[in-house]
Amino acid sequence: MTHNVDNRYSPSMNWRITKAVLPSICILIAGVLTSACGANASASTPVSQATPTDPDSATATAASLEATRASQEGSSANATEAASEPEIIIPTATAYPNRPRFSIGQSVEGRELWLWQFGSGEITITLIGGIHGGFEGNTVVLGNMLVEHFRDNPEDILPNIRLVIIPNANPDGYENGVDLNARFNANGVDLNRNWGCDWQPTAFVRDIPVDPGPRPFSEPESFALRQYFLVDEPDVVLFYHSQLGEIFLGSCDGSPQAAWLGDLLEDATGYTYNPVFNYYPITGDATNWLAERGIPAATVELETRALPEFEVNLAGIFALQCYYAFNEPDVDLTDPQIDRLCD
Repeated sequence: MTHNVDNRYSPSMNWRITKAVLPSICILIAGVLTSACGANASASTPVSQATPTDPDSATATAASLEATRASQEGSSANATEAASEPEIIIPTATAYPNRPRFSIGQSVEGRELWLWQFGSGEITITLIGGIHGGFEGNTVVLGNMLVEHFRDNPEDILPNIRLVIIPNANPDGYENGVDLNARFNANGVDLNRNWGCDWQPTAFVRDIPVDPGPRPFSEPESFALRQYFLVDEPDVVLFYHSQLGEIFLGSCDGSPQAAWLGDLLEDATGYTYNPVFNYYPITGDATNWLAERGIPAATVELETRALPEFEVNLAGIFALQCYYAFNEPDVDLTDPQIDRLCD
């Protein structure tokens, strides 16, 4: 399958990024997920809107997956989640080994939450940008640049790795500018205060009150991400934010932290590893919820909100792949691909 990629969208061209208008429709009928995607590209500045070129249209059949997992939630806050949740269908690599892109849900205003996958290994690394919308828009640009890189360079995925990228977890906020209000979804909710670990009815960014939603996972964006995690169960998750230039690990109610992850990312990216976020109290955080479920997760804070810092974060992804190459059984360490990426 041939993809037409606008050559203006390149990490080597001063961060000039292509914005694709996505007239995409994903319709779920009797267990069939149909994605018809078109691409019309125009130039844009780095921190404003950027979306990689869509693949050719494709149709695939999805198997129904159980969506209600509330009984498995550990914290008291999760008791406020709805006991009965709608069934959704989330594609997996097993079901669709040849499809690079899926929608895992829609935003408040009906924009798709796109998931891209590369490779078919047993270790799943998941990368997520844009949970704070246009306020941290460079993380969406970073996510889209990573999509372009791995689509154009499949040899940069090691054989035992499956890489999942969700470039824009808050597309409505991303379309709402770059100020503080663009941090929130279309309901005005801070999506990184809407998760089940230590969710509170009041939440803050520094000393500024923000809306955490009426209950955990009340928002379609956080709910879709939660369902993805429950179904796919990735081995490690990175959420990209800005602009502290630091790395923080998820932790909930004293749950173990994956110190190896912080050390590895600090060495690869140059960002400072800070085991505990101690600048101000954080409630309802996504990485903390993942840690509660036993999934190593980290917040990777870019140094500014101006640039996507592509090269250092690509190095971090390479380092993660190499960690799993050297720490998983049945990996052929003589593979020249491992030698090239992990030297």
